[in-house]
Amino acid sequence: MSRSTRAAVGMMALACALAVSATAAQRFSTAVDGVAVDVLVTRDGRPVKGLTAADFRLRDNGVPQQIDSMMIEDAPITVFVVLDVSDSVKGALFTSLTSAVRSAARALRRDDRVGLMTFSDCVRMILAPPADPALLSSRLDALEAGGATTLYDATFAAVALRPQLPGRALVLVFSDGNDTVSALDPRRVLDAARRSDIVVHAVTRRRSFEYPNGEDAVTRRVERDRFAAEPELFGRLFLSQLTEETGGSLFVTDRRGLQEAFGRVIDEFRSRYLLTYSPKGVAASGFHSIEITLNGHRGEVRARRGYLR
Repeated sequence: MSRSTRAAVGMMALACALAVSATAAQRFSTAVDGVAVDVLVTRDGRPVKGLTAADFRLRDNGVPQQIDSMMIEDAPITVFVVLDVSDSVKGALFTSLTSAVRSAARALRRDDRVGLMTFSDCVRMILAPPADPALLSSRLDALEAGGATTLYDATFAAVALRPQLPGRALVLVFSDGNDTVSALDPRRVLDAARRSDIVVHAVTRRRSFEYPNGEDAVTRRVERDRFAAEPELFGRLFLSQLTEETGGSLFVTDRRGLQEAFGRVIDEFRSRYLLTYSPKGVAASGFHSIEITLNGHRGEVRARRGYLR
């Protein structure tokens, strides 16, 4: 694809994304004095349950904060599925992908809600959220795969739709390849994600999307800097960056593991703790880094890296 053709397709994809979202990305959702953060705690790969507010330590821009409340309840959730339906998912992978989405929908409860967006050359809203999960299967039947990959534009549209996703909401992105024709700069998409309280989980079958095994925090910071400086050269890191920024998880699997991966996303999200605090001793505006650790317990804590006010 020539540079001019790619630019034209990219502008068309962006127009589709903006038409789908119909709104700008929102600033991180906070009350006048409060901030709410979704937190997942795992040990040996399994969610840790039964913790209390006293089991967490929270710092905002390095300043210790008092946790006002904590919830982990069977509240309804909204799952917004964003599917890559480009050329690379044709055939058996496409069949496995749609089957995985159906299986995840069956695992939802009566009062849960869903949405479905697809992307290839264009971003398309297939089922506008919040919708009954029972409607999802027929919409999946009508899908076809083909075209290029507008991963960045689709992700931006999904994040921008946060105001239409009631209650505790997650975006579940599947992509099988690097972005090829989006008009949006991926750094703008990540900035929009930082300004939202949405949690993004991603599933892919390409290990190149994943941070190298055994990578420590210092190396991850170097990788973030590389992506920020030259995103076209390090596009493979986009999904890792996106999930890390929002406190979600990246699952790498082959097509036979898609159903399990989608199921794990739902299970993990239901096991997350919602911590609320009123920031004290920190600036009223700008980017706030968040650090959450365990107090007297062993486990891995996953939460968004920070927020903008």
